Amino acid sequence: MLQLMAMVVLLCCLTAFVLTRCAVSGAGTQPQGKQRILVLTKSSGFEHDVIKREGEALSLAEQTLVHLGEMHGWDVTCTKDAGLVNADNLKNYDLVLFYTTGELTEEGNDKNPPMSEQGRHDLIEFVRNGGGFIGSHTSGDTFHDWVEGGIKPYIDMLCGEFETHGAQFVGTVRVVDPDHPTMSGFPSELSMNDEWYIYKNVNEDTMHVLAMLDTTSEREKQEVYDRPSYPIIWCRTFGNGRLFHCGLGHPPEVWANEVFQNMLVNAVVWVTGEGPGNAAPNYHEHVE
Repeated sequence: MLQLMAMVVLLCCLTAFVLTRCAVSGAGTQPQGKQRILVLTKSSGFEHDVIKREGEALSLAEQTLVHLGEMHGWDVTCTKDAGLVNADNLKNYDLVLFYTTGELTEEGNDKNPPMSEQGRHDLIEFVRNGGGFIGSHTSGDTFHDWVEGGIKPYIDMLCGEFETHGAQFVGTVRVVDPDHPTMSGFPSELSMNDEWYIYKNVNEDTMHVLAMLDTTSEREKQEVYDRPSYPIIWCRTFGNGRLFHCGLGHPPEVWANEVFQNMLVNAVVWVTGEGPGNAAPNYHEHVE
């Protein structure tokens, strides 16, 4: 009887231990294995301060992503060499993150190696075949001139193209899909200073809006923002892949913001296939 009781106590302790470990590790909600992330910060157009490097040191945005990778078990590769976006190399990654500008097939302003024309197609196919893609701030200011068959393949995939912006201001981001995994921990409204992009060529039929920029306070101050509130964070499925775009990320303080960083972590988890997509088009439900 004593032996039986001892075995029962031991079993209970082991069960409690396993449950505790699962709770701590987030089993069932965290990604399985190590995400392999390629971060491209090539600027064929204007180069933003948060991705500028001093000598061999990584930029602020790159340092932040590497730090998050160390915290969450990601394998993060940061590069300004757009030539690394090719079919063979993309086999080594689960996710590509762009903070880029201009025609990446051109050497451009930062003089770093360009992407091949085939590399553009390889990127699209990478996502279509199940890869993940995250666009940060300037990703919509990329591949403006790439047109095939009457469409812009990259912009069509991204769901929107940078058109213009006004002076920086403290804007309010209003979440419209709080149940989406990428918005977990994001307050219903968040005010912060940023350079707020305005988009054209919005793919209304495929975009799943996650959050809107509330333009109410700025409409009388800057003519360029005298327009209804519009999507600033969105996602979509693309073939077998997933895409997430966030228009925030110009000033350094945004990259230091814990809410922003947590959103990036959620986005990495989601675009690499964890959990349901929950990305049905909803543009017309939220945009006037």
